[in-house]
Amino acid sequence: MVNLSLKAFLLSKGVIDAKALEEAYQTSQKNGSLLYNEIIRLKLIGEKELFKLLAEFFGIEYRFAQLSELNFELIKKFPLDKLEEYKALPLFEVGNTIVFAVSNPFRIEEVKEFSKYTSKSIQCALIEPSQMDLMLRYTDNKILQVNALNDFISNDSTSDITSTADGQYIVEAPIIKLCDSILRDAVNRGASDIHIEPFENKVVIRFRLDGKLTIIDEIQQAYYQSILARFKIMAEMNIAERRVPQDGKITLEIGERKFDFRVSTIPTIFGEKMVIRIYDITLASSSLANLGMTTLQEKLVLEMIHRPHGILLLTGPTGSGKSTSLYTFLRYLNNTDTNIITVEDPVENQIDGINQVQVNPKANLTFANALRSILRQDPNIIMIGEIRDEETVQIATRAAITGHLVLSTIHANNSCGVVTRLINMGIPQYLVADSLLGVISQRLVRKLCPECKKEHITTPAEMAILGIKKPATIYEPCGCQACNHTGYNGRIGVFELLVSNPKIRETIMNPEFTSELLEKEANVPSILVHAKERVLNGETSLDEYKEISDYIDTSALEEEVKRDQNL
Repeated sequence: MVNLSLKAFLLSKGVIDAKALEEAYQTSQKNGSLLYNEIIRLKLIGEKELFKLLAEFFGIEYRFAQLSELNFELIKKFPLDKLEEYKALPLFEVGNTIVFAVSNPFRIEEVKEFSKYTSKSIQCALIEPSQMDLMLRYTDNKILQVNALNDFISNDSTSDITSTADGQYIVEAPIIKLCDSILRDAVNRGASDIHIEPFENKVVIRFRLDGKLTIIDEIQQAYYQSILARFKIMAEMNIAERRVPQDGKITLEIGERKFDFRVSTIPTIFGEKMVIRIYDITLASSSLANLGMTTLQEKLVLEMIHRPHGILLLTGPTGSGKSTSLYTFLRYLNNTDTNIITVEDPVENQIDGINQVQVNPKANLTFANALRSILRQDPNIIMIGEIRDEETVQIATRAAITGHLVLSTIHANNSCGVVTRLINMGIPQYLVADSLLGVISQRLVRKLCPECKKEHITTPAEMAILGIKKPATIYEPCGCQACNHTGYNGRIGVFELLVSNPKIRETIMNPEFTSELLEKEANVPSILVHAKERVLNGETSLDEYKEISDYIDTSALEEEVKRDQNL
């Protein structure tokens, strides 16, 4: 009966195609399932939009709950096994009421039974099941982390790691749980990097979230060596060596996903700083549309990657999404009639049907040596994780003119600068002109939170920064629960494309070639053009635009100079 009423309610809202909704309803009747679960399974509407409607239908509040809202002192008052069973979590107290987040509207009455653990009344707010699962995982992990740290401290020891006669190391349970919880915490929050930094009286743990470092926790300096040693053991690094930088790798399954954690250490005056970069090696396939290119940019990229031979290069700073773009291209090109081989350091994502080679300098398996061997493997497409030296770029370039499509990354300031870099690395200008298909320069900008972004009319100063002559409506970050009060939620790419053509090839072969000449002749819309579009479309902020444009606000300095002159 509820399914029928909900069906009528959703039809009245007109948010789901009537035929698709009827099919979902018939399936729910046949399987004895809830209609809204069938709607989620069939992806007829976004989960967030659906649960806002469900909250209205059931007459309860909808909330977008964030991990930062969780109150662990409040959670401790209720049995965790019951919270997990009912898919519910207490969020906060208001006067004589405790507000619970629930993801199943049919269990609201059961959740209200938690009143027996408190003298306060229970009020429920509806959240999405995916967010509830994330919050429960985070809660379970945070409690594990706190308990592990307490156990560690109660041992009254600054080391939970001992060595045996045969040189093996034994790690006690509390430190294992603590280090494991740090990794799981980072994954749950969607961090790209973990920074563990020792100072004189404390150790700071920071996560890189949406490109920005955020302090997550602080622990006593006395316990750092045990944490450091545990991660070193997991990453197969030398636990006794503290004077030189080291690198290692940890592979773990968290939930149903497999992750590589790339670990690096460097000595500082207060001990070794450790950074752990997180790679989801079972990352779901993404389409070209998800990269955020314009329609024209996507069209040009498709034309380039469908060419039978030539080299396509991506450039941008570390963390600008180059690897994501490369893997997206490879997934698109991955067919049974195509032999694709990669050489990477590290292999960040594993893709079925593609032969991926891991660089191993200790075994003399460098990019250049691996590339020589790959050319004897009858490849159609070769992906090189990064072009770092002259030898690799020479082999890659010659592969591109002998019938292979080569994809790779290289460091340069912009797309035209890549051509200069290739020439400076010893590639003759005629060979660059003959082999280069194009260059993609990219950056990542933070997306404004759609829930709280604030409309704003550009000032004359802002119009000058954007290079526009008429006032325009743009948006600025505000901050709310949905974006953890940052004003931003996620990141999106901005791109600059240099696509080879006869004119560009002629310019590259000019004896007087410079990157400035190429920029003039190619007339490539810069990456700032795409970033400006995103600002004017309300996708990102002016601050993000200024950050990638290396903008320096000199207005305060100019005012000071004027004051000095007046004096």
